[in-house]
Amino acid sequence: MVDRALYLARIGYRGSVVPSAETLRGLHLAHVLTVPFENLDIHLGRPISLEPAAIFEKIVGRCRGGYCYELNGLFALLLEQLGFVVTRLAARVWYGAESIGPRSHQALLVRLDGERWIVDVGFGGNGLREPLQLTVGQEHRQGPDQFRLTTDERGEYMLQCCLENAWTNLYSFTLDPCLPVDYQFANYYHSHAPDSQFVQRHICTMPTPQGRKTFTGKLLKVRGQDGTHELHVTSERECKQLLQQHFGVIINDHLRFLSVDGE
Repeated sequence: MVDRALYLARIGYRGSVVPSAETLRGLHLAHVLTVPFENLDIHLGRPISLEPAAIFEKIVGRCRGGYCYELNGLFALLLEQLGFVVTRLAARVWYGAESIGPRSHQALLVRLDGERWIVDVGFGGNGLREPLQLTVGQEHRQGPDQFRLTTDERGEYMLQCCLENAWTNLYSFTLDPCLPVDYQFANYYHSHAPDSQFVQRHICTMPTPQGRKTFTGKLLKVRGQDGTHELHVTSERECKQLLQQHFGVIINDHLRFLSVDGE
């Protein structure tokens, strides 16, 4: 189902594949620094398939990215093939939300040597770079970012990131297990509903060792140690060059949603 050698080559991972915390961290970091979070197919009129073969062909075969159901869905299959014990979870996104939404984000729980780890290579907004041990209250530095887990008034776990010196809610979750089929309805909504943020705007983003790169609309933002730099694109050709240069994403189809006036 998953060609392990091709998958590991795609994310540039050359370390041990023996199940351990070190292997899990290495795989996770290699993945998020290589495979972007992106929803471009929605805006190119292509369906988002959650079939493992289709996701593998897209992410590994065509060197594309995807959103949570694709990225975490495929990563879960790789981990299971390597011998990790994986539970699929459903999380409620709070980051950027204007009201309470449903549990529609896919995250993963990995049990390893008596410890539990939150694993998530598919959160587009200041997401985890490495697995996070399931312990409440401890602060964890991951590159330039800082994370912690708390609990909310409903008793759910809440993942937070420190942004501009304030703790910001990313998403909340329980440990109730999900099956791959449980994400089908949410996937259809996110890729078709007019009020879905993924239908309303395209996004392509990934962390860097020093910060994060995010491209949406006609604006690329690159956050690093020396602050945030912005680049405005003015043509479809520049858009394609930017996607390839900064994210390794090659788009051959007409980028209708990025076209500028007069082009």
